[in-house]
Amino acid sequence: MNKNPLVFFSTFTRFSTHKIFSNSFLLFLLGSMTFVMGSCNEDDEDFSADIEKVVGTYNVVDTDEDDEVENYSVTTTKSGNGVEITNFGDIMYVPVKATIRGNIFTIPSQTFKGKTITITIYGQGTLTGNNLTFEYTIETDDDFLLEHTCNATKQE
Repeated sequence: MNKNPLVFFSTFTRFSTHKIFSNSFLLFLLGSMTFVMGSCNEDDEDFSADIEKVVGTYNVVDTDEDDEVENYSVTTTKSGNGVEITNFGDIMYVPVKATIRGNIFTIPSQTFKGKTITITIYGQGTLTGNNLTFEYTIETDDDFLLEHTCNATKQE
């Protein structure tokens, strides 16, 4: 929601005409507000320590919605402000992107087009020590959903 910038200036003018605040205080207040507003940029946050915690090779126990279990390994590598996961779901030939913020692991929605099918993958989970627990969904272009729960343990 956009706010009317004139509201601030009319309030500023009202206070300054009543001599409630000194000019130097008002300048300080305006400068502080500019600094606070300008420093609220999520892109500036450094998540490299979080990323380093999740980088590595994991042994995965992947259970689908029919309780069928598959075991495989994946490798996560740093990529920009997140990670890329190779061998995701033991079916992907290209890396799947993910982010880690604190202990929250997120697989943002991403679409992959093959020769005969298009799939979208997304999910979320948590990192606790060397254990990564997450759920993910594969949605096909014919509206079929494959839901999975994974427990992954980092190899030492």
